[in-house]
Amino acid sequence: MFTTRPVGLDFLDAAPVRLAFAGTLQAPPKTVFDAVARDIEALPHWYGAVSAAEHGPGPHGVGIRRRVRLVGNVAFHEQVIAWDDPARFAYRIERTTVPGIRAMAEQWAVLETARGTRLIWTIALDANLATAALVRSMAPGMGLATRRAVAKLDRRLGAGA
Repeated sequence: MFTTRPVGLDFLDAAPVRLAFAGTLQAPPKTVFDAVARDIEALPHWYGAVSAAEHGPGPHGVGIRRRVRLVGNVAFHEQVIAWDDPARFAYRIERTTVPGIRAMAEQWAVLETARGTRLIWTIALDANLATAALVRSMAPGMGLATRRAVAKLDRRLGAGA
């Protein structure tokens, strides 16, 4: 595991690499927030790139630690840095199996719109040139995976799963 530099919320706007992916759901914002922020164990059921996810002991909120493993055995150890229920939550990556990442944070914003609930996932990254280029090259696939995941989550929430 590689340890990353601690960052705060300002990093989400200031990072050298920023990617954002979005989708719209029909469920209300609070339901979407709870599904994305609170029910991390269900993440593998609707986001195909995730093989396992869990949060540490204690109540949900700022400071809680989470562990996420992606298909392909990529792992992230996270610490929540913002919990603005039901509008957004954000976390920084403390450790990862991905070499070359110096600092990383992610945010999930939940916005009520006339068309439904807009879910926006932002990735902020400071990495060496090779890792930054790799992440940028993966953006189209990540966008497609996120759109599919949001559609699957929307179906799950509509079915009451």
